[in-house]
Amino acid sequence: MGWNKLRFLTPYLRRWELRLRLVESVIWGLWGAVAGLGAGTLLALAARLWPLLVARTLAALAGALVLVGLALGLALAWLRPRSLTASARIFDRRFGLAERLSTAVELGTGRLRTTPAMAQAQLADALDAAGSVEARAMLPLRLPRWALLSLGVLAAALALLVWLPNPQEDVLLRRTAVRAAVEEQIEELEAARDAVAEAEGLSEAERDVLLQELEEALAALHEGLETGTATPEEAVAALSEAERALAPLQDPGAADVSAGLERAAEGMADSALTRQIAEALANGDYETAAEALESYAAEGGEILTRDEELELARELAEAAQALAESDPELAEQLGQAADAIERGDIGEARQAIQEAAQGMADAGERVQRQETVEGTLAELQEGREQIAEAGGT
Repeated sequence: MGWNKLRFLTPYLRRWELRLRLVESVIWGLWGAVAGLGAGTLLALAARLWPLLVARTLAALAGALVLVGLALGLALAWLRPRSLTASARIFDRRFGLAERLSTAVELGTGRLRTTPAMAQAQLADALDAAGSVEARAMLPLRLPRWALLSLGVLAAALALLVWLPNPQEDVLLRRTAVRAAVEEQIEELEAARDAVAEAEGLSEAERDVLLQELEEALAALHEGLETGTATPEEAVAALSEAERALAPLQDPGAADVSAGLERAAEGMADSALTRQIAEALANGDYETAAEALESYAAEGGEILTRDEELELARELAEAAQALAESDPELAEQLGQAADAIERGDIGEARQAIQEAAQGMADAGERVQRQETVEGTLAELQEGREQIAEAGGT
């Protein structure tokens, strides 16, 4: 019989439970939003003491924290389990029913034992009391005043913190710019390292020095990025150190040699006999130029007429004159080859041409070596300037 009466009481408790959870969701959801907004405001305040986030990001993060707090408050209101007995106790207090509901539930579920008549009377009394309750009036949907006030104050504080200029944002922007410059320089140095590894004209010792300095500079830049401690001063210092280490590899005279080879190429371009040499020199393909010159010293090579021999001698003499100041040794070798050809001394001419071809190859290596060193130094200098500019140093 107890359960027969209890099944009429249970729908009341279930309806009131839904109403209570709706009321709690309004209260806890609002307080959750307040907590989220408070966390966002504290974060915005901290961002004025340390370089953490820019204003736009802070505003977005604060909005997300408000939504998270609201969601947690709603989840707490709707997902927290509550037994029928616990609900009955809550409504006894809320509605002033002097434990009628909780006693009826405990009697109906057998947790309390009494005589059947007493149990029936208690359940009937609880059912009558439940029927007289105006749940909507006693469980009003009302926003808590202090929560609304707190929400307004925090919103105003956050808006002010986000709107007012923040000196820490300049620090953040500089850090971002420096990081971008460092990342770009890492890519450039990696490309330079690959170019050095394949560059012609370098001795193994020179290649090792270049690669070692590039690797050390890259390691310093990578470490700063990975640890998040990269400063423009440290990055600039790493690149400057690499520049100082590579400075002794520069060859000031290589530029004059390059200019001399260009002049020699211009002079030899007007003859079919030396046009291939001229084109190779103009393109910086010094190995091909040397091979083309050496072909005139090869046994069983193309037989030239006397007029062609004299023309070749004139071209070589002009090339020697063009290189006289920038590369006297190569100029002398070319001049000796021209003299031997003019005298008709084929054996000496071949020997001189071979030496001149080797000298041209050596000069080309010298130019290529300097180009590689200059290119590497230029990359380091450009990167140093970009990082310094990004960091405002």
